[in-house]
Amino acid sequence: MIYISFLLVTILILFFAFYQWQYFMIFSPTYYREEDICEDCSMLSLVNSDGIKLEGVVYEPKDAKSSILYFAGRSQDSVGTINKLSKAYPNTRVVTFNYRSYGKSEGVASEKNLLKDALEIASFVEKKYGKFYLLGFSIGSNIAAFVASKMEVKALFMLGAFDSIASLAKSKFVDKSFFPMIDLSKIFRYKFRTIEYVKNVKADTYLFVSKQDDITYIENSRVLKKSIKHLLYYKELENLSHKELLCFDEVVKKIREVVEWK
Repeated sequence: MIYISFLLVTILILFFAFYQWQYFMIFSPTYYREEDICEDCSMLSLVNSDGIKLEGVVYEPKDAKSSILYFAGRSQDSVGTINKLSKAYPNTRVVTFNYRSYGKSEGVASEKNLLKDALEIASFVEKKYGKFYLLGFSIGSNIAAFVASKMEVKALFMLGAFDSIASLAKSKFVDKSFFPMIDLSKIFRYKFRTIEYVKNVKADTYLFVSKQDDITYIENSRVLKKSIKHLLYYKELENLSHKELLCFDEVVKKIREVVEWK
């Protein structure tokens, strides 16, 4: 009897630890500023419907031809990426906001909060700057796809995108034999089902992935590809890490072709 009770307590502790661990695997609240924001950049602030203050930034070049709303990866300080994005897209207005608890944004990150805030951010950007393009990197591609499924946008660009967190977890921890006897994907608390959102996206969609990506596997991206209704462009790149996708020359060149000339 004592042994059974001990076993049950141990299982509960392990389950609780796994449940909490998932948060840190999905979210990595980051505050990182390599340098001051560029001369043509200005800080933005948005208080959402929950009363949470979100930190944002806009790169505003002279004679901007169009606008991009950027959603970042799990361990990015969006405001801290603005200089890099401004160099990649010098003729395009770029707007980005930090997720809750990232950078100087208040609150706590969660799947529900990120998606809810994304729609409010998108509405803010549309009201202030007009129709825009969506650019999502890694987990930000899920959020960008969600926004594109709910409102009209000029186009959707997804970099390092995956079909769902549960599917990605299965690839990482089951198919790759880390936990070969336990399918952890079935008890994941987060969904991030990009595969469902893209079915409702009416905008032209561009998907860029790397065959050597060790964060979001190419197999998951290929599954996602099959569900995109308006896939206009798909590119599998060679010998790129996950992080290298964001500002890789070929990716940037293709996106600039669209946002600067359409």
